[in-house]
Amino acid sequence: MPYITPKNRALYNGPISEILFVLSHREMTDAAGDFTYIVYRLLKRFKPRFWMRALGIGCLIFVILELYRKDHAFYEDEKIKEQGDVT
Repeated sequence: MPYITPKNRALYNGPISEILFVLSHREMTDAAGDFTYIVYRLLKRFKPRFWMRALGIGCLIFVILELYRKDHAFYEDEKIKEQGDVT
């Protein structure tokens, strides 16, 4: 996953924190719809040309993979240790 410099992260941290604050005060079912709307709006930034949309969707796929790799794989490994692997 491409990492951005701390200077560039600072550009986004404030607005992202505001969005997260709003989402944290919503019911989970509403927050899921809100989150989908936010992601949709962000992906619309990639103009309606095939290669631009493919780039945006590719970025989304890599975000999903990175989230799994960094945040979820540990959970799965712990559950395998607790309950055994699926065979």
